Amino acid sequence: MELLNRKAIKRFEAAQSEAALFDFDELTVIKTVKTLYKRLASDNRKMFLDLAQAVYDETDPHGDEEPDETWLLAFLEEYNPVTRYVYQHEIDRKRDYTAEGVNSSKDKAKEFRRGLMYWSRMTEQYCLDVSDAATLKAFKDAGVKRVMWNTQGDDSVCDECKARDGKIYPIDKVPPKVHFGDRCYFTAVMD
Repeated sequence: MELLNRKAIKRFEAAQSEAALFDFDELTVIKTVKTLYKRLASDNRKMFLDLAQAVYDETDPHGDEEPDETWLLAFLEEYNPVTRYVYQHEIDRKRDYTAEGVNSSKDKAKEFRRGLMYWSRMTEQYCLDVSDAATLKAFKDAGVKRVMWNTQGDDSVCDECKARDGKIYPIDKVPPKVHFGDRCYFTAVMD
């Protein structure tokens, strides 16, 4: 996540500098922001795949078919119950929102910072979601039929997560996480 954030910061700064070279001409801003979000999405896809494969390999037990790009793209095309959107649709929305904000605001730098903040928040959540999905895939591939919901067990755990702590779910019926930044995790229940 830290690496993605550092890359995103550099990309946003470069895009802002490029747009400034052309005095934030409206068409230049649109083109620059479009290229920016295309690069950000590519960075995320690569990192998400690396993350999924690392989580899969570290999960015990796991099968022999670690996540590949097809798996990742299918995951990113699904509706996400935590974020309440489909990943690519949100990229498009954030891209358009950033371009409109930069084009309509006097404080161009503020709009680029806002775009970065929204991008970083989405990326952080998807890192968590990809990790969870890779864990569940590893369990399924190993033949695990049920998983246990676990919280971090600290004072930051919300009431809904506390209610799920220790509950066992069929692997195909694990309820979605309930909020951004949910730190709960799953463990295999061996029959």
